[in-house]
Amino acid sequence: MHLPPYIKNAANLSDQTEKEISTIFRMDEFPKGHFLYRQGEICQHIYYIEKGLARVFYVTEGGKEITQWFFAENNFLTAVDSFYHHKPTLVNCELLEDSVVYSLKYSEMEAMLNENHEMARFAFHAVYELAKKLAEYMIGMKFQSAEDRYNALMKEYPHIFQRAKLGHIASFLGITQETLSRIRAGK
Repeated sequence: MHLPPYIKNAANLSDQTEKEISTIFRMDEFPKGHFLYRQGEICQHIYYIEKGLARVFYVTEGGKEITQWFFAENNFLTAVDSFYHHKPTLVNCELLEDSVVYSLKYSEMEAMLNENHEMARFAFHAVYELAKKLAEYMIGMKFQSAEDRYNALMKEYPHIFQRAKLGHIASFLGITQETLSRIRAGK
C-alpha cells in the first residue's frame, strides 16, 4: 500500500507507522463491475484505491442512477452514512475498472486509533480528505455553472472520459448527456 505523500506528510507519519498501517489493511484485486458496498447494506470498511476507478451512486425511486462521486487512485472512500453509525447505506459503490483495493474494518480502525497517536492522525487525515471532497462537490453543485463543474472534474480526473461512461459523468455533473456534449464541443 502506497499512501499518498500528502497524507503521510500532513499526518507526520514515521516510516514505522506507515509500515504498520500498510500491514493492517487487507489488499484485494477486484474485477470491473464489482460492488464494494450496496444500498441497503451496512458498510463496515474504509477503502483505499491503489489502482482503478470507483463510482458512488444511488438509484431513484424511478430507477434512475445518479452518480455522486468518482474515486480513483490514491483516494480513500467509504459509505459515510453507514460506516460510523452502522446503519444501512443509501448508496452503492461500483468499480468501473479492474482494481486493486485495500480495506480496513471499522473494528480494526477503532483498535488502530486506540494504539497510537500517529495512527489517529492518519485516520483523521483520511476522513478529512473524504469530507473535503464532499464539501467541494456540494459547493460546486450549488454555486458553479455546469461548465465550471466540468472543468473542475477534468482537472481532478483528466482521463475520466476514457475511464467512465458519458451517462455517469453527466449524472455526476448534474446535466444531461446532450449538455455534456455541447460543453465538450466548446472546448
